[in-house]
Amino acid sequence: MKALLLCGVTMMALAAAPASAQSNANAVAETGTPRADTPEQPRGPSEAAPGEADIVVTGIRASLRSSVATKRNADNIVDSISAEDTGKFPDNNVAESLQRITGVAIDRSGGEGQFITVRGLGPEFNTVLVNGRIMATDNDGREFSFDVLSSNMIQRTDVYKSSLPQLQEGGIGATVNVVTARPLDGKSGFHAAAAAGGIYDGLAKKLSPDVSGVVSWANDDKTLGAVLAASYTDRRSQRDFVDLNGWIQGPQNRINASPTATGLTPDALSPAGDETVFNTPRNLNYNRETQRRERLNLSGAVQAQLNDAALLTIDGIYSKFNVENVNRFFGIFYTEPFIGLTTNANNTVIGFNRPGTNFVSANPALNDPALGQRQVTASQNDNIVTPSKRLTESYQFGANVAVDLSDRLTMKFDASTTKAISNRPRQFLVVGSLAQTAPRFDLTPENDLPTASNLGPITDASLLRAHYGLNEFVRVRDKGTEFHIDGAWKADDGVFRKILFGMAYNKRQKTRTLANNEDTVCTYCGYEVPIPSRLVTPYTLDGFLNKASGRENVPTNFFTFDPADVFAYISQPSVLATPRQGRTAAEQQAEAARVLALQGGPYGLRDRPGQRLDVTEKVAAGYVTAEFGGDNWTANVGARLVDTKLVSRGFGQTVLAIRRNTGDDNLVFTLSAPQPVEIRNSYTNILPSANIKYDIERNVILRGAVSQTLTRPTLTSLGTDNFYSGRVTNATSGGGNPLLRPFRSTNYDLSLEYYLSDVSYLSVSGFYKQFRDFLETQTLTAPLAGVTLPANLTGLQFQDTRTRNGQSGSILGVEVGGQYTLDRLPGVLSGLGVAGNYTYVSSNVDRGSGSASNAGCGYNGLSPHSANGSIFYEKFGIQARASYNWRSSFLRACFGAASRPENRDSYGQFDASIAYDVTPAIQVYVQGVNLTSAYVHDYSDLEERFLLLQNTGSRYLFGIRGRF
Repeated sequence: MKALLLCGVTMMALAAAPASAQSNANAVAETGTPRADTPEQPRGPSEAAPGEADIVVTGIRASLRSSVATKRNADNIVDSISAEDTGKFPDNNVAESLQRITGVAIDRSGGEGQFITVRGLGPEFNTVLVNGRIMATDNDGREFSFDVLSSNMIQRTDVYKSSLPQLQEGGIGATVNVVTARPLDGKSGFHAAAAAGGIYDGLAKKLSPDVSGVVSWANDDKTLGAVLAASYTDRRSQRDFVDLNGWIQGPQNRINASPTATGLTPDALSPAGDETVFNTPRNLNYNRETQRRERLNLSGAVQAQLNDAALLTIDGIYSKFNVENVNRFFGIFYTEPFIGLTTNANNTVIGFNRPGTNFVSANPALNDPALGQRQVTASQNDNIVTPSKRLTESYQFGANVAVDLSDRLTMKFDASTTKAISNRPRQFLVVGSLAQTAPRFDLTPENDLPTASNLGPITDASLLRAHYGLNEFVRVRDKGTEFHIDGAWKADDGVFRKILFGMAYNKRQKTRTLANNEDTVCTYCGYEVPIPSRLVTPYTLDGFLNKASGRENVPTNFFTFDPADVFAYISQPSVLATPRQGRTAAEQQAEAARVLALQGGPYGLRDRPGQRLDVTEKVAAGYVTAEFGGDNWTANVGARLVDTKLVSRGFGQTVLAIRRNTGDDNLVFTLSAPQPVEIRNSYTNILPSANIKYDIERNVILRGAVSQTLTRPTLTSLGTDNFYSGRVTNATSGGGNPLLRPFRSTNYDLSLEYYLSDVSYLSVSGFYKQFRDFLETQTLTAPLAGVTLPANLTGLQFQDTRTRNGQSGSILGVEVGGQYTLDRLPGVLSGLGVAGNYTYVSSNVDRGSGSASNAGCGYNGLSPHSANGSIFYEKFGIQARASYNWRSSFLRACFGAASRPENRDSYGQFDASIAYDVTPAIQVYVQGVNLTSAYVHDYSDLEERFLLLQNTGSRYLFGIRGRF
């Protein structure tokens, strides 16, 4: 609501603009279409008209003016964000600048923008290019992580909302082109800009360095030039959150007694075969994650005007981005049976107790293994440490030459190569105890947090036991080569203006390997082997989620440990030989010898060929576009022909047997020997598009567009890999689907734009997208074929999760945006300006074969409402901006944790910045991000079904910039 009010104020300010402002609008550059591969620099007046206020034309206004010129000059629907000056993008993070564009929302990681959603379509449905080319990504999918790039090296970022045949296919939401600096676009001579400062994380209370610099040179004739940019950041941050990993929908075994009952018989259990459906929480965790994000970026370009007709450009970009996380948390796992389970009117479980050791001892008849899944076991109090790293390197290197072959014919030849590597080591280690009392769970609507109580002595180190230990290493490699030939032939005077034509070819290969100890993660499951108290230390969640109601019930004191120390202890032969899990001493010694003989020992990394992924994609494309125009209109029509060929390679392993682990309800799988698998897929698509632009008046433009676009399946969704995991109460499987088809969309756009000056404008647009073969991660229930289940697992069903086709639907939306500079206000007030936008999107989905219980889901990432409002000021050497970004609740995943929907509640964030020009060459600055420390709240299907409450705190950036 705050964002809507702010946006409304902005729109009223725009509507109240003096009518005479139209007569003062300045002419812009000659109409032309900014090309994704050869970005045209927008031009605009650099001085105020006579008699107007003395307006600063560098900094904020220069950035806004440049962005408006790009939008106005384009022959399709485009929005843009431009650097305020060399090496000075409006925000420290590119994604956080893009969220100011109408229709763009972002997802954050560690409080920083990472992915973008455009017009309700998530990151996997938007193509992101760097200098018109695909850049390899360290993610499992195609979605581009904006956090790997520093904003200091970015000159401009364009968001193409309607399609052109010459644009790379793949984005049904939008095509985004990130443009780095070109030396011959600037002034001749030597120029340099540098910034040095710090980042202070309010939650972690840590100060980190943030430095950057740009140098450029061009000769006087501007026939030769070079530019080099570099930046380095080493940020320390913290994330506090409570999470619940899904709500289990289905029957639950129950104990119809009190937590203090004794001598119960199996008659106290709910009847076997009772199919009453509940929505029950999976677990409850209290987390503090510390993080270090170290980023080094380099980019550069060399340009040479070889002769009057040929321009050579060589450019490259390199990123090294390392993220180190350590999450320490106290966890309570909830598994059946439950004592005194109660629900509300929505069948949401709102309260229960889990048996403790006292209850189990007092009711031995309920602990008989013959009861199978209905056997009563004690609840756990877990101390968990999960260190992980995301170690990435990526680069793109390319060269092109543009040649005027004649007065009418221009050709451009471009070649590039790109590669990204991500190494992700992770450990998940549990040191816990069986609860003595009967832990209680309560879901209270008046509180932000669920309540965990009656946990018993969780700070008694003598009770600690070894339990679960995972060590894994994931490696992702993405590499590609790309070639483009683009041509333009100008016609004689007349309605027919130009024909654009070209072809492109790219080859991309994505591989992912996994090594872990999944065969020995439950070597100690069952809480039977003591952990020496010297290996653990007390841990306190001080200042934890201070703004959350119900935080007084948070267990803030528990234990932490160094995973290396605990792994070393439980890897000792003498400890491994400790009798447990129903084995005699001799049997346990034999088991110890077996795990010690494994490669790397019990917790060594062993390759998992069945989960290996290797997908190669080859895409050949050709296009033709005809451009037309008259005195007050331009139009283009054309098509892109795309042929895609895919090869997926891997190893197949079938499940030979399944058993329930002794001591808990984890499932243990026996797999066959791996066998090589290769699956091929191919398809050809024709993607027509048409755009028309009509100048109703000098400063009023009407645009229309129709096109067909596609998004290919994420490369890692196309693998031959399969996995099997889970517990008796939540058996899971999943993997790749190499025969997926592309997601196709037919798009209609209409836009009306009113330009009051070279900075101020108002626009409204509508769009409609009709989808076929929608791609989405779905979870379907199925038995595991060909496996004979033991008696205690009869009827076991697997929730199989993988990307599938088959859905259809549509989205319909309206965007309103604009900005206005209040230049006619008197004196100091003339430096003010406002900007704002609002987007509304509605959707219709037919999920076809999807789970009926999730049939009401919309599209992942689609917020029906999103808005942004900004107030800025620039005068007397002061540059200041305050922005509020807001988006309504949206679906994160229809089939998320425990195969149920994951939703994110509405979220608004307030950011502000101020800078002062000490001299024309020196500026000091301060920027605050998330100044109100807004919390993120996730839920499952209904708001009452809590999933996450997260605080990343505020972030402050400050320092000094200089230009030379």
